[in-house]
Amino acid sequence: MAEQPMRSYHRTTIYVTEEQRRWLSRIAAQAKLDGLALSASDVIRFALTTLHRQMDDAELRKALIEHVHAEAKQYPGRAKRGLPTSSETDHHTP
Repeated sequence: MAEQPMRSYHRTTIYVTEEQRRWLSRIAAQAKLDGLALSASDVIRFALTTLHRQMDDAELRKALIEHVHAEAKQYPGRAKRGLPTSSETDHHTP
């Protein structure tokens, strides 16, 4: 029987809002107080897995574009990188 390849986590840098950072820290701190070995990385991996299961690529793309536009109203720095247009969802072929 073939041996399963070794799987590993990979370090990456992401940017979250201050509110998201506080929430992640609170979740991890509460888990530690409850004696659970859970981290902010566990929360992020779970969120990504859940999102991947719940939406196909086209749905995700549309929702992300809407989210980015709404977020740019609160965080003007986001718009400095450029904002996707809604027509970008029409031209994408999965």
